[in-house]
Formats: sequence, structure tokens, C-alpha cells
Amino acid sequence: MQTYNAHNHTLILLKDFMVLLKQGFPFNQDSIAEDDESFLNQLASLINALTERDDQAVFDGQAWLSRLFRNYPAYAPHVGREVLWFFGGEALHFMPDEEITKFQQLENAMAEAGDDFDYLKTKQDIFQQK
Repeated sequence: MQTYNAHNHTLILLKDFMVLLKQGFPFNQDSIAEDDESFLNQLASLINALTERDDQAVFDGQAWLSRLFRNYPAYAPHVGREVLWFFGGEALHFMPDEEITKFQQLENAMAEAGDDFDYLKTKQDIFQQK
């Protein structure tokens, strides 16, 4: 069984989110506003920083997420929740306490488990709890 890697998973989610953004308004227009272009460039830079394992990427991710929630709230629900958990810090302000608790349970289960940890099953079990 392949071990869950939060870093790689976050990269995948951000790359998928970039594709989604480019398909929607205003990012899918032939000519987009400078602020919208800057937002896409910031995401591309974040993806590159994570790929290069730049220590600054965590802070860049928090800043990018703040901008996402502030300027593009319609897109915010489409970013994987693991992305918010991965970046932590100010990004956690966009998660309800119940969700933070569940991610903490998931992280604890992962830390206690051995090589046979099934991330997806454990996540599903935890998040389906009432």
C-alpha cells in the first residue's frame, strides 16, 4: 500500500484547481484583468515553490488562500480541504472547528499507524462520523 504524502497530495490538488480556474470566468477569457492574471501567477508560483520544496511555500500558500477566500469566494469551495490543513496557520480560519478536529483525528491516526495505513478509508470513516 502506498503511503499518504501530504506534500504530494497538496500539489496534485493545487494543479487540479489551476485547471478548474482556467476553465471558469473570469480566467477563461481571452483577455483577463491584471488582478486575475496576478492571482493565477501567484498560484503558479506557489505550485513551483512546493515542487522545489521551498520553505517559504507554506507562507505563500497561506497568503494565496487568503486572497482566494477574499477575492474569489465562489471558487473557494472547489479547493481541496486538505490544502487548507496542509498550509495551516491563517488558512485554518476558513475551516470550522469541527473540521479542524476531524483533520487532527486523521493526522493522529496516521501518526499512530504503521505502513498499512489506509488514508482514504480512515478519512472517510472520520468525516462520516456525526
